Amino acid sequence: MRYPKGGIDLTSSQDTLLLQQVLRSRHVSHEQLWEFMQHRAREHRRRVFSWRIKRLVDHELVLRRSTPNRLWVYSVSQEGAEHLVGLGEAAALLVTGGFVELDHGSIQHSLGLNDLHLALLRAGVLTSWQAELEIRSLNEFTAYGFAKDYDAVVKVDRDGRSYQFALEYERSPKTPEKYARVRQVLEKERHVDCIVYVLPAYPLLSYVATFFERCSKPVYFALSDDFRKNALDAVVMDSRRLRSVPLCAVLDANSRRDLVGSA
Repeated sequence: MRYPKGGIDLTSSQDTLLLQQVLRSRHVSHEQLWEFMQHRAREHRRRVFSWRIKRLVDHELVLRRSTPNRLWVYSVSQEGAEHLVGLGEAAALLVTGGFVELDHGSIQHSLGLNDLHLALLRAGVLTSWQAELEIRSLNEFTAYGFAKDYDAVVKVDRDGRSYQFALEYERSPKTPEKYARVRQVLEKERHVDCIVYVLPAYPLLSYVATFFERCSKPVYFALSDDFRKNALDAVVMDSRRLRSVPLCAVLDANSRRDLVGSA
């Protein structure tokens, strides 16, 4: 791999964790990345964090751009992805293969999804977050995978019990035909207890939910503001919008149902 004049030493585990987080987030703001590093890498010195990310940007392993609201946003470059491939990071193969989205919509989607990820970290309930690139690489490169390339597959722990669910963050509506195809895919899912759609406004939630009425796989719907504030205590609705309960309650109910079904 070629680097700009001056080179860079990437033996630090902190550098690796930082690159991995930028890769898995796809796009991440400076403040979000700082919070991720506090949780993932116990990086509590802001000055050191800022030096580290600037160093990776200067050596073109990480790309930096400004959004219309003047946020610095980072993504992994081809060179950064190649370095992670060398460390065995399968998800980075998708970036080296050209899977990069830089439009405003994809950036805003990533930033919103990061907020949901951080909400679970702050609540102290998150045990595992498989990001979309990890899921996509699993689905493309192995015989084991999920039915869909979800935005995330999440494992959480609450009161000594573990739960797993797929998370979809929906910022804008799809066509009815696309939702019909998604529903067919979800009904084949066997690896997660349920699917949770998180949406920014109730009209969009209501529109999306109509396409999953009586779906054989449990699908629930939550508002993003509530999820960011309350994590597993966020209120979720079923597809008919007739029942509203905390997310933790439906996770527990579906987990127990699966245990009974496998007995």
